[in-house]
Amino acid sequence: MKKMLQFYKAAVIAAMAPVMIATALAGSPAPPPPSGMVDLVLGKPYTITPLVSIEYSFQSGQDGYYTPGALTDGQIASSLALADPEWQGYERGGARSVVIDMGEVNTVHQMQERFVNAPSAGVYFPRSVTYSVSMNDTDWSVVGTVNSAIPLSSTANISQTYSVAGLNYKARYVKMSFPVDVFVFADEFQVFGDSGAAASATVPPITPPVTYPNAYCAPGSPQMAGIHDMVLIPNGYYASNPAIQKNSFSQLLPYVGYQSAMGSITDFMFDAVLFTPYGGAPSGGNYGISKTSPANLSDWIYFLNNTFMPSYNLAALDSATAFVKKALNKPTYREKVEIAIPYPNASATSFGVLNGDSLNLSYLSDREQLLKWYVDQVISKWDSAGYKNLELAGFYWYSESIGYTVDDSEAAMIAYVANYIVGQNKVLDWIPFKDASGFAEWSNLGFDGAWMQPNYTFGSYPPQELEETANACKKLGMGIEIEIHWNALTDSTLRDKYYQYLNYGVKDGYMTGATHAYYQNSGPGTFYTCAQSTDPTLRGIYDATYQFIKGTYSPVTAVKEAPAPVATRFNLSDNYPNPFNPSTGMKVTLSKSGVMSLKIYNVLGQLVKIVDEGYKPAGVYTYNVNMDNFASGVYFYRLQQGTNNITKKMLLLK
Repeated sequence: MKKMLQFYKAAVIAAMAPVMIATALAGSPAPPPPSGMVDLVLGKPYTITPLVSIEYSFQSGQDGYYTPGALTDGQIASSLALADPEWQGYERGGARSVVIDMGEVNTVHQMQERFVNAPSAGVYFPRSVTYSVSMNDTDWSVVGTVNSAIPLSSTANISQTYSVAGLNYKARYVKMSFPVDVFVFADEFQVFGDSGAAASATVPPITPPVTYPNAYCAPGSPQMAGIHDMVLIPNGYYASNPAIQKNSFSQLLPYVGYQSAMGSITDFMFDAVLFTPYGGAPSGGNYGISKTSPANLSDWIYFLNNTFMPSYNLAALDSATAFVKKALNKPTYREKVEIAIPYPNASATSFGVLNGDSLNLSYLSDREQLLKWYVDQVISKWDSAGYKNLELAGFYWYSESIGYTVDDSEAAMIAYVANYIVGQNKVLDWIPFKDASGFAEWSNLGFDGAWMQPNYTFGSYPPQELEETANACKKLGMGIEIEIHWNALTDSTLRDKYYQYLNYGVKDGYMTGATHAYYQNSGPGTFYTCAQSTDPTLRGIYDATYQFIKGTYSPVTAVKEAPAPVATRFNLSDNYPNPFNPSTGMKVTLSKSGVMSLKIYNVLGQLVKIVDEGYKPAGVYTYNVNMDNFASGVYFYRLQQGTNNITKKMLLLK
C-alpha cells in the first residue's frame, strides 16, 4: 500500500523545476469592471490562510510562487506559463481562504478569480470556489459557490475564471475559498461593485460556519470498528520474492501477541491487521491509481486468492490468534481484520469479464458493479473460511489520495461503495498520505474513519512536521499513522525518526488519545524482524512499540547504533517502493573505496538528477530520493565506480 507502494506520500508537483528557470513574463491588465462599477479590492492587502498548517512541510515549495500583492495589483498573467510572477501558487494544506478588508462598507455586485490548469506540472483547477462577504470579518455569508466548468480530468493547459455575478450586498470584507488538492495557481482576485453602501443593497443571511471535531478519532471508536492499533501487513504481488506474499503463523504471531525476548507470549500486541497489496500487480498493472497501467480483473482475483490462501495470511493469522488466546487464557478474544479494496481505475477500459459482462471501468456503473462484486467476494470467502478467532471489521480504500483529476465521478464511486459496505455492517476506512487530495473531506466522501500519514520518516521535513500533522489529524477528527522506514534497521537516523513519532505521541497525547495505524516494511515486516533480533538496538524498537500501544512508553533521547553492514560486492538494489510518488529508497554497496556516482536519467538518456557523487569508502549506503518536482514516467538510475556500473529502471507515478 503506501510509502512502499506509491509513496505517493506527499506527491507535490511534476515538472516545476523547468518552469522555475523560465524567463519571467510581464503581466497584462486585468479585465475591467462592468460599466459603472469599480474594482473594490484593487491594490488592497489580503491574508491567505490554509485549512491546516503547511509551515514545516509544503510552505517552502510554494514560496517560490508568491509575489506580495499580486492577487490585487490589477494585472493578470500574460500567458499560461507558470513562471509568470502574476500566477500565485498554493500547495496542499487542504484549502485556502483569501480575505480582503476593503476598509469601508461597499456594495458588492460581482466576485471573480482566474485559475490555470497545467496537469503536466501538477497544477489543477480547484474543484470549486466559494465567495463570501462579511461586515465584521467574523460572521460570513456565502454568496456563491462556483464549480469548475471544465472537467478536472482535462489534460489541457488552459485558464478559467470562476465568477459569481448579480449580487447586491453590503460588505466591508470579502473572501474567496477553494480546495487545494496538489497545486492551485491563481492570478487576480477581483470584486466589482459600487463604492459605499447603496440604499438598495442588503446584508445577506449569515452562513453557519463549518465546524471541525477538534479531537482525534479515539481508540476503540465505532467508526474504526473498535480498533485501537492496526498494523499493515502487505501480502500483494511481489515478483522478485514471492515468499513476501505469504505471511506464515510464526511471522504473524508477534503481531497478535507481544513476544518476550525468550519467545513467550505475555500480552496482546496489535488488535487489528490490515492486509493490503503492493503497488504492482501480476499483469504489470498497478493496484493503485494509474492512468496508464491499471490492474485488471485477474489481478484483483489474485489478491483475493492470496489473502484467503490456505495456511498463510488470514489462515495463519487465525492460527496465531488462537495460540495467543490460549497462552493468555482469553477465549473470547478476536483479532480485527481490514482488507484493502484495490483502486478501480477508469482507464481500465478492458478490465475483464465479470458475470458475463465485459467491464469498461470508464463507466461509473461498471466500477460500481466491480466494487459490489469485490465486497461480496470478500464476505463470501470469509464466511466460507469460518475463521474462529478473527473478526472482519471492514475494508480499506487502497488509494492514498482521491483521484479527482483522474476521474470526474470519483466522489460518487466512493459514496456508492461506502453505502454498500455500511449495508453489510462493516466499515470503510482510509489512510491518506500527508495532505493528500481529499484528506480534509474524508467524512463527507463516505469513509467511516481515517488515519493520516505524517510521512516524516520518508522526507526531509523538520521534526516540527510531526506536530503539524498531528494538529491536522486532531482538527479533522482523524487517527494518525505511525511509520517506520524500511531502512531503519541499519540507519540510526531513521531509527531516531521512528522514536520521534513515539516521543511526540507522548508529548501531544496521541499515544493514548488517538487510534493508530502502523506502517512498516513487508516480508515479514520490520516489527517481526525486531521481535526476533538479539541486537538490543533492534529488539528495543519492538519493545518500545508494544509500550506505545499499551500507553506506557516513556520518551527516549538516544538510540544505540546497530552494527554497520559489511560491504561484500559492488551492488545497486532495486528501488523501493516502485512505482513511487514522490520518494523512493535504494541501497548502494561499494566493495572498495573510490570515486562513485549515483545519477538519474530520463527516457531520453538525459541526466536529470545527481543523487550522490564523489569519493566514498567501501561500505553500504542508503539513499532516499525525492522526485516531487519531476513528471510521472520511467526513469533510470545508474551507479558507477571506475569500470563498474549498474543501471536499473524505476517508475514515478503521480
